[in-house]
Amino acid sequence: MLIQQSPDVYEKLRHLGGMATDDVLSVNGAEGRSIPRPDWHGIAARGGVTPHAGVYRAAMPNGKRLSLLRVMFTDYCMMDCFYCPNSHWVPRKRYGFKVDELAKLFDEMHRRQTVDGLFLSSGIFKDPNATQERLLAVVETVRRKYGFRGYIHLKVMPGTTDTGLIVAAQRLGTRLSINMEQPSEELLNRISTMKRWNAGMLQPMLRIQRLMEETYGGSVGQATQLVVGAADETDWDIHVRQRHLYRELGFKRIYYSAFRPIKYTPLEEHPPTPLVREHRLYQLDWLTRVYRFNDDELALAFDDGFLDHRADPKLRIAVEQYDRFPMDINTASHDDLLRVPGIGPMAAERIVRQRMRHTIDNQRDLQAMGVVLKRALPFVRFAGHRPVRAKQSMLPLFQALSSDPAPAPAAAAAAHERHAHTDCAACPLSSATCGMAATAPSPAALAA
Repeated sequence: MLIQQSPDVYEKLRHLGGMATDDVLSVNGAEGRSIPRPDWHGIAARGGVTPHAGVYRAAMPNGKRLSLLRVMFTDYCMMDCFYCPNSHWVPRKRYGFKVDELAKLFDEMHRRQTVDGLFLSSGIFKDPNATQERLLAVVETVRRKYGFRGYIHLKVMPGTTDTGLIVAAQRLGTRLSINMEQPSEELLNRISTMKRWNAGMLQPMLRIQRLMEETYGGSVGQATQLVVGAADETDWDIHVRQRHLYRELGFKRIYYSAFRPIKYTPLEEHPPTPLVREHRLYQLDWLTRVYRFNDDELALAFDDGFLDHRADPKLRIAVEQYDRFPMDINTASHDDLLRVPGIGPMAAERIVRQRMRHTIDNQRDLQAMGVVLKRALPFVRFAGHRPVRAKQSMLPLFQALSSDPAPAPAAAAAAHERHAHTDCAACPLSSATCGMAATAPSPAALAA
């Protein structure tokens, strides 16, 4: 006799907490440590340490950590995203919460001080509006029935067209996000035939932005996520969209997720994106959002539309602008100090304040103010420190590793040619010294 048993709320949490890993909350190596871990379906996931299923240690802008219940309402999805483990391509058992049980579960975990806030996402079932109604019902229950007034990051489903639902989301959520996935309509069409760029994403984002400007209270910012490498987009494509979202729509954050192929999806044979590319995009994001680098400066970090994986963009820009360095640490403006590798916003502010009291004349002072000396010293000068010009540091910083031997010096090549007929036996240079042994004619070749 076969007895079927419905999963309880904790089994659902084990699955739906793990499947929320496609929504990234912190970065890899830029603002916080990311620890690879497998989820319950064998799909590689990245995130903070998770002492309990669904609990995520998210990095906040002030450097603190916030424990969030990061969970999906359901992992069933009708959409056909070619990269997604929740898309209809993947044949596996699906799970879903009821509104009351998810709200009660969060309240229980919050009262036990397991979590401080909620990150709520979902696959799209039936249609985006119907899915958004359920998510709002969960948040409404958490807010009104259980009296929670803390942080809630609420996903707005791509394709939500009901203005009333967007208004309710803005009123109930602390932060809202619509996953854009790709930086342009053309690129989005490469990974999904069902999602609509303008009506499904840009228009809801614009509505949310207007509501935030017109309404006091409610959500305080928008975020989104881009999947890196799935549509063979360039880093410059991502930067153009990054600039638009930050400068014109006032976004708080953009998250980047390196593509990983998922079995059964149309992109399962597509090569994975190196994590270093994701890391470089986060560094570029900081230069755009925090350091306020202009486009002419940022363009120096790109080669054929891609960032250099060997060095971070700020270092690459500094080396390309070698005539600007070394910079006098005691006279440079705050904005100029931010252009120096190894000097961040806090260190630049401390340097400016310190200069009002006394001149900076030693490395210990800089180190105490948070300057990374190893990176900064080639680009600054002060009393007792005269660095080599930044142009000269370009070779050790960016010298590419190559399997090809270096060309032999002219004198060594000539010496080898004079003694080639003796098969190098009488040559005063060893083969390792002259580097020409691989190209030397053999005695048989000479005889021929």
